[in-house]
Amino acid sequence: AQGEDEETSVDGKTWEYLRDRVRSLDMAVHALPQPVNLVASGAAQHVQQLRVSSGFFRVLGVKPFMGREIDPEEDRPGAAAVVVLSHGLWIRALGSDPSIIGKKIVLRGEPFTVVGVMPEGFNSRPPADLWTPLQPSTTGEGGGSNYGLLTRVRPEYDIRQAQAELNLIESSPDAQPRRQPGVSVSLRLVSVQRATADDRQLPLGEPLLLLWAAVGVVLLIGCVNVAGLMLARGDTRRHEIATRLALGSSRHGVLAQLLSESLLLAAAGGAVGLAFGYGALIALQRLAAQPLELTQPINIDLRVLAVTGASALLASILAGLYPAWRTARMDIRDALATAGRTLSGHRRPWVRQGLVVSEVALGMVLLVAFGLVLKTLANLKGLSPGYDGRDVLTASLPLQDARYSTSAAVNQLYDAGLARIREYPGVEAAGVGLTLPYQRALNDGIRVIDGPRATPQNRSTNVTYVTPGYFEALRFRMVRGRLFMDSDRAGSQPVAIINEAFARRFLKDDDPLGRHLGQGREIIGIVGDVQQVGFSDPVAPIPNLYLPAAQIDDGYFQLVHTWFAPSWVVRGSGPQSAIAAAMRTGVASVDPLLPFADFQTMDEIRDRAFGLQRLESVLLGALAGLALLLSAVGIFGLIAQTVVERTREFGIRLALGASVGRTISSAARPGILLSAAGIAIGFVLARLAGRLFQALIYHVEATDTMTFTLVAITLLGVATLASLLPSLRIARLDPATTLREE
Repeated sequence: AQGEDEETSVDGKTWEYLRDRVRSLDMAVHALPQPVNLVASGAAQHVQQLRVSSGFFRVLGVKPFMGREIDPEEDRPGAAAVVVLSHGLWIRALGSDPSIIGKKIVLRGEPFTVVGVMPEGFNSRPPADLWTPLQPSTTGEGGGSNYGLLTRVRPEYDIRQAQAELNLIESSPDAQPRRQPGVSVSLRLVSVQRATADDRQLPLGEPLLLLWAAVGVVLLIGCVNVAGLMLARGDTRRHEIATRLALGSSRHGVLAQLLSESLLLAAAGGAVGLAFGYGALIALQRLAAQPLELTQPINIDLRVLAVTGASALLASILAGLYPAWRTARMDIRDALATAGRTLSGHRRPWVRQGLVVSEVALGMVLLVAFGLVLKTLANLKGLSPGYDGRDVLTASLPLQDARYSTSAAVNQLYDAGLARIREYPGVEAAGVGLTLPYQRALNDGIRVIDGPRATPQNRSTNVTYVTPGYFEALRFRMVRGRLFMDSDRAGSQPVAIINEAFARRFLKDDDPLGRHLGQGREIIGIVGDVQQVGFSDPVAPIPNLYLPAAQIDDGYFQLVHTWFAPSWVVRGSGPQSAIAAAMRTGVASVDPLLPFADFQTMDEIRDRAFGLQRLESVLLGALAGLALLLSAVGIFGLIAQTVVERTREFGIRLALGASVGRTISSAARPGILLSAAGIAIGFVLARLAGRLFQALIYHVEATDTMTFTLVAITLLGVATLASLLPSLRIARLDPATTLREE
């Protein structure tokens, strides 16, 4: 933890220090997941690899279905290459071979011996198809915070003892190699669930809590609504209940009966809710699979049933207790004396009116939250992408492969493969880039070495290597200078292209062209900004440095291909299936064992970047819509009951010459006024909840006037309609008949 920031990753030096000194914890580390190529049964396919230390599965508490996990001897540099397979990959790629243990498969261009198969249904976090030894180091990848650390408290200790042991060593400089002046660092144990939710790449903690709160608000609105309807039902049963009491029934018995009825209603509602929930769960899994990185299906199990049952019981108590208590303690004489007569008005209308006001206010808060999230999503989609993605098809091609460990091999693949693709009819441009817009790019250090903005130390920026044709395929906006050419190769002047955000941050008030960066790279061009995945915002125009792939050395290729699978981009006028076939054919002509993965259009890539915001808007929209419906039902019920109670009054008014329209307006007015009061209160509550909404919105003010205004108008319109519909019954009243019945 650094200040208020938390990290759940460590570097190699910290890992070695903790591994060798902490006795209360069983520990393991893993690297970032990697897309790699697998050759099995004569076919090549793309799989997800996770490199883990020995003891990884032991810490997770899962034993292999077949074979064993990775031994400590295999988790050292130079050790034999071994692999543990997932159950799904064992079935899919290896035909459920029962004798697979000890056999070799070709992974990343090298033979790996299969030592284990994990049980069905198991998947790690991050998810993977197979696991190989991490062989952690303190340099290269291990020099940064790229290792995820997992711990399990040993049986002979408890979590407080483990935390106390960490507190004793947290001040050691060996355990904190990246300490910065003025920054206090502490080591703290956190649950896997919390660590996953707080992951910077998957910021789910606060949004999920807010969604849970929204569910609770809808449940509360439902309880308020049912309570109001049961109050009305109790008024219609006054004579029945009074008769029972007069014949000797105890008030406690009547109270128990009314609560039992409420409980039966809640049980029926819970059962119907489960049925609807099952259907909604199918849709939710499809919608949430990508943004939440779901690795296993979500099922309705005993825990869900228990929560549903407990919620139904709580709802029955909340909704039924006061109406039942109030009905059971009625005045028997008064109830019997008014039997058979229409009441002129509710004796305590403020209770039901207060319930209507409260549900409208709570609905206002939910609708405002939904409006802000919807506006956030609209703003994000409305951002200028900075490129032209029409008629562009992309696909990733993992190159963490022993055959492509040198710059010469990688660039020979790029040159030959792109040349073949460009020969296909309809292809206008083709190129390769380490990452694409709307994706998370490689973050690296760079410094300016000349000019007035020269810096003595490295500064963080995004770095992307590209081939000639990359900018042309995506039609980046060229601001100044030139693009990369085939002559920008190894041995020539090292060059670079920057975007406008880079120039604004690092070369402000200076002419970027001709300036030199680390390793003597000369800036030869400036391109427009594109949207990229950021750390605090979903996407933003982040400073980016573009390097020619032909000038990348062996070590840098090996390092970046550990984390990223380069993307091939092709602009063509033909059908996407034909372009995809051309891409496969072009690469297969160079290397038939390199399979493409994840063919996507640029629109699909952009939509994936907003997956979490889209999920939040759908869920909040559903909850806000339900809250709006419940509020309308509550208002409708109140006015309908009022019309019934005041039937004689309205009949007299009509008989004395009052117009139908004016009488209808008189009946509907209370619902509209109560809704206006609820909207006013909800307005204040939504303003107070503005800080909570910040976890869900970006580039939108939590007090956005337009959102509040539209929500208020919508609520008032629905309330007016819900008040008028039951009031229209007055138009069918016959004053003479009404008076005779009275």
